[in-house]
Amino acid sequence: MHDRLDSGEGNRTTIHHIKLQLLGRVSHTFIILPHFTFVKFNCLMICVQQKLVLLIPLLRLQFFYTYNYIVSIMVQIVCPNVEKHAVKMLTQLYRMKQVNDHCDFIIQVGDDVYYTHKNVLSAGSDYFKAMLKHDTTEVREGKITFKDVDSECVKNCIDFIYSGKFEIPDEKMKDLLYVAIMMQLEDVKQAVCDILEEALSVENYFSTRNIADMYGLDSVSARCRVFFHGNIMKVSNQPEFGSIELNDILKFVKSEESKLCEEEKMTLSLNWVEKSKNNEQHLHECLKAIKFDQISSTFLERLLQSNLFISRDLAVYKLIDGHRMNASKRSDKMNEEIGNDELIILFDDDTECIRSFNPINEKVEKFHDEKFDQLKHFGTISVDSYIYVFGENKSVHRLNFLIKNSKWDKMKDTICDHGSFPRPVSLSGSIFVIGGSFPTATSDVERFHSFLNEWFQLQNKPATIRYPSLVSLNDSIYCIGGEGQDGVQVSSFSKYTPFSSKWVELQPMRYPACDCGVVAIDQKIYVIGGFCGEGSTKNVECYNVTSAQWTSLSSMNDCHGWVCAHRIGKWIFAVTESEASDDIEKYDVSNDKWIMVKLEVDQCFRIYTSTLVTI
Repeated sequence: MHDRLDSGEGNRTTIHHIKLQLLGRVSHTFIILPHFTFVKFNCLMICVQQKLVLLIPLLRLQFFYTYNYIVSIMVQIVCPNVEKHAVKMLTQLYRMKQVNDHCDFIIQVGDDVYYTHKNVLSAGSDYFKAMLKHDTTEVREGKITFKDVDSECVKNCIDFIYSGKFEIPDEKMKDLLYVAIMMQLEDVKQAVCDILEEALSVENYFSTRNIADMYGLDSVSARCRVFFHGNIMKVSNQPEFGSIELNDILKFVKSEESKLCEEEKMTLSLNWVEKSKNNEQHLHECLKAIKFDQISSTFLERLLQSNLFISRDLAVYKLIDGHRMNASKRSDKMNEEIGNDELIILFDDDTECIRSFNPINEKVEKFHDEKFDQLKHFGTISVDSYIYVFGENKSVHRLNFLIKNSKWDKMKDTICDHGSFPRPVSLSGSIFVIGGSFPTATSDVERFHSFLNEWFQLQNKPATIRYPSLVSLNDSIYCIGGEGQDGVQVSSFSKYTPFSSKWVELQPMRYPACDCGVVAIDQKIYVIGGFCGEGSTKNVECYNVTSAQWTSLSSMNDCHGWVCAHRIGKWIFAVTESEASDDIEKYDVSNDKWIMVKLEVDQCFRIYTSTLVTI
């Protein structure tokens, strides 16, 4: 860069500006004349004559001017560690505040007095900056008194201004937020919002939502809305659920996009009414929005028997009972059309379609439009109007098979890893998973509550197991066979009672096996096929619960591994994973006889697994 200097005598001298950065710490700007000039740095000499010969910067400078020529040196010192310096300054200011050193402003809350510095408050808070720049009473007196605020929260906010740190007591989150907003401390406000969002749970949902609404916390309100939509059934059990507005309840009940089935929508409406007497007058409006034609008669009957509110309100009872009778008539009409109200659902591994097997005419037809192409390696079970599949990576999905256009809904994952295709069992409306499957051997036991979409871990099985077969009978779950950790089939037979969390070992089977089909009929447990040794087996055994004795029955016609057994009327149907169209056998319980079933199908298919549903 070149400038021109007027010497005052008509002469112009060219000045060269040179800016140098040394060691990243000292910045120098030199204005150097083109003529010979000496500049003395203490005892060291620099010779400048159009070019820099030597530079040794020192802070104490002496200038020698020759004739009318000027040499100037500008030195800017930068701290080697700016952050460390800033922390040191804040620490010193905080200590000065603590001992009332050079403090010129007092903040009083009740009997508590906090000494501060005006300039620090103004720099850290727009609230104090605006207050202290005017000639107010507080400025003249050097004191401000806060009323109706929490003293500890005021102290925390003052500490934040001085140190950038503060504490957030859980029980005073709301009070701290109020003070932070008053003092216009956005960082404190945002930190509280972050904690409210992270800590959001079913238990604190309503208190968090109230705080968000009170202070206009948009991000927290948005998080509450998402949480409410995803956990509404669990939230509906909270005492404050009755405070929800009618329009919000109707929005859920009428929504076509909601993942809730009609049974859950009805449960939601009843929970809302029961939580507040003011809502009782709106129950009929909620019930009008529910599609009762998609609710099973079994569910309505159970509701009439167990719900105290319905039993007290005669008008509601008659309304629901009328819908129950209509649901029964629909069920009877379906039975007349198909000859039975039970179907065996087959998962076709070739087309990834869901098919149904009618045990009356032995026809296989398309059952539902939804495929299972996104689901791989799973066990399955049906409960009420849902088909549940339990797959790898703890995943759980379900499909409402009564709704034609329904989709697979992702449910909450299991707590423990039960392998790729665990075998679930139902008892008293809950689903249980015990042990593991490929590649996991475990003793874990879990129970799934479908309405809450929640898993609960129960008393572990005494022995680690893989590929056990499960069946429920008399409020207990029977665990049969399986593989040990060494990969060898076992003949173990045990009973688990969830209500007492007790495991009891019973008389073992006659043959060790895993992946057996199992079904309970009239206090007898039938164990069918499975894998024994190196291959599948055709063995069939029966355990009499009353006499506690095992009996061998007629063997199946063929060997079958990975058997799913289903009882329909007086028959037991054994379905196995196979590419053959005739790999279903049925067992005449009365005559102890197995019969091969020749399926009537419109195309070839491969059975992956199966479950039994009631239409």
